[in-house]
Amino acid sequence: MTEDERRALVYGLIVTAGFVALDLAIGSKAAISGAYALGAIIAGVLGGFRAALIGAAVVIGLAIASGAWNTDFADAGYFARLFVAVCGSLLALGAGRLRDEVVNQLGRQELLTAVADLPVPGASLEQTVARVIDLLVPRYAGFAAVDAELSGEQVRLGLRGTEPIDPATAIVTPLRARGRTIGALTISRGRAGADTPEFLRVFAGRVALALDNAGLSQELVSVEQQLQAILENLAEAVTVQDRSGRLVFANRAAAELLGASSVEELLATPPTELIARFTTINEDGSPLDVRRLPGRMVLDGREAEPLVLRATDNRTGEQRWRMTKSTAVNGPGGEVLLAVNVIEDVTDTKWSEMAQGLLADASSVLASSLDYRKTLQQVAELVVPRLADWCVVTIPDGDVLEQVASAHVNPAMRDLTRDYATRWPSRVSEGAGGSGDVFRSGEPLLIPEVTAEVLEAAQADPEQREALERLGLFSILAVPMATPERVVGVLALVTSESRRRFTQADVELARELGRRAATAIENARLYTQLERVATTLQSSLLPPELPEVPGWRFHSLYMPAGGESEVGGDFYDVFPTAAGWMAVMGDVVGRGPAAASLTAMGRYTLRTAGSLVGTPTLGLARLNENLRERGEMALCTAAIVLLRDNGSPATLVCAGHPLPYLIRDGQVRAVGRTGPLLGAFEHGQWLSAALDLEPADVLVLYTDGVLDARGSDGRFGESRLEATLAGVTSADEAVERIRTALLEFAGGEQDDDTAVLAMQKL
Repeated sequence: MTEDERRALVYGLIVTAGFVALDLAIGSKAAISGAYALGAIIAGVLGGFRAALIGAAVVIGLAIASGAWNTDFADAGYFARLFVAVCGSLLALGAGRLRDEVVNQLGRQELLTAVADLPVPGASLEQTVARVIDLLVPRYAGFAAVDAELSGEQVRLGLRGTEPIDPATAIVTPLRARGRTIGALTISRGRAGADTPEFLRVFAGRVALALDNAGLSQELVSVEQQLQAILENLAEAVTVQDRSGRLVFANRAAAELLGASSVEELLATPPTELIARFTTINEDGSPLDVRRLPGRMVLDGREAEPLVLRATDNRTGEQRWRMTKSTAVNGPGGEVLLAVNVIEDVTDTKWSEMAQGLLADASSVLASSLDYRKTLQQVAELVVPRLADWCVVTIPDGDVLEQVASAHVNPAMRDLTRDYATRWPSRVSEGAGGSGDVFRSGEPLLIPEVTAEVLEAAQADPEQREALERLGLFSILAVPMATPERVVGVLALVTSESRRRFTQADVELARELGRRAATAIENARLYTQLERVATTLQSSLLPPELPEVPGWRFHSLYMPAGGESEVGGDFYDVFPTAAGWMAVMGDVVGRGPAAASLTAMGRYTLRTAGSLVGTPTLGLARLNENLRERGEMALCTAAIVLLRDNGSPATLVCAGHPLPYLIRDGQVRAVGRTGPLLGAFEHGQWLSAALDLEPADVLVLYTDGVLDARGSDGRFGESRLEATLAGVTSADEAVERIRTALLEFAGGEQDDDTAVLAMQKL
């Protein structure tokens, strides 16, 4: 049994043991012996047929024995559960058989794939035969041998394992390549289905082709002449380096790609001079280590993966992406003689990938936060060095284009670029040129190469001209950050160290990047305005400050859901009436402008009615009528406390609202009676409750946002609120405890608003 089978069997037995333990624990009340089969199924799925077989045997035995501890051998339920266990065990065997077949198929596919990669470049016939046999023995067969006919004689090229004594137990498959039989493959009966005739025919065909390619064929052709003709007509560039790194062969495509007028010129150019013609960096923009060049690695005897590089021609500023693959040419003793390099121009593909990746990353960053200055800085850092060596983002501040983000590929240049932007900022005014013209016109500015004439035309003073020269500008691209309605800023890109020349493709990419950045800026501004409006409106729906009430101390808390951008429906108020002071806590169903109108109606209806009549129930009845007249399922809950001036008990009325808590001597209890929801019924009856409050008593009113706050283990709930308020001695302490507990339990944002109003009798 393999390690995987043993591990799967252990897992299955653990599961079965768990069910047995559970069965023993609950006894005959709920016998679950039929579930034992789950362990066998797990063993079959993870370990195959053999693991499933052992697991099934254990399961059936335990299922039979379960009647002993469940005391139900004669019951129909016992036989039903035994039947379930047997069926589950059969299912486990089927799953194990299916798993073994899948594993076998994968193994055969891996074997075919491994043979398809043969021969390894430079490998001899003997090495290729040895590799084939190693692939077969011992994983797929106990014995394998390869025979071939060379010079009219049958020759055994290699074998491994113990040859079967009985020839009938061996399988011989002809090796045919290119329409002829070149040998035979002999194996013993194997595992993983490697001995099936269909598989052996396919496998033998690939082995034959690999051996033929490795030198088994005795046909001789003029390979060098054919290879020369092929290489010359390839679209990909092909070069061959000797051990010193010098080129000894190149085709026409290589000469064109590497900037030579002919193959002869390319071969005559020293490697150091050839490298100096280009500024080459890795695909991700990081500096290139020449020791990682595939040709150099192959010549050093190391494996070389295909490498994609970005090369900028220092003479033209043109940037191209190149993918280089290198293969070693070995001598008779296995030593590396040459490196063959195939260089493919993948500029179009990589440019598209880079552009789409940059836009996707920028969009993700821009959508991650409403702090547009922070996100624009992240975008600038994405652009450098993918698209430019230097990126500057500016937005107008009066006549000046203020720099809000900047990134430079060279850390040593960052202070210099920042100082330049501070001393000579771009301006929006007419005739300022540069980014100012881009902002006013909404059209991009492209300077493919910053020449002396370009610097002269900038009309800079000597000090600014010197600073520009120190910046080492090579190519400049500035595009507007624009929405369909207006231009909100300018995105400027510069190349310097890379010596790359911006093209029209860069213009289109930068414009799209600018459009997305502009949209993010506008969204942030609109959100800020919306937040300001919502805050102002919410403030108007709450009392500016709680009044001073003789004999009482009040303290409140309001926490909007989801930040400050949307008006909530919670409200509270404290106001004088003819009968005393009235404290109101309400909660309107919904959020946004509709909820705000209901909040205003609820607060001012209760305030007006309460001030005039001094009776909580009449105010609730009037608010219920107003809500019913809206005809749009306008609903509201409310809790009203009337604190009488004459020393009589306070009156509490609740309309669909959570009952307040009274804290006396540190003990917490809910008080009041629950009445119908406001706006739900045409005629409602709200019963009042008398509260005989004593000095130091604290009464806490709150909305359901407190109870419904969501944390990692569910709602905040009544029990947590009661525990939070236990031992409270003042209104201030009650509110602060609730605020702290909610923040610790649910974090900074919740789905519903939260309001708390605590009052303490002095």
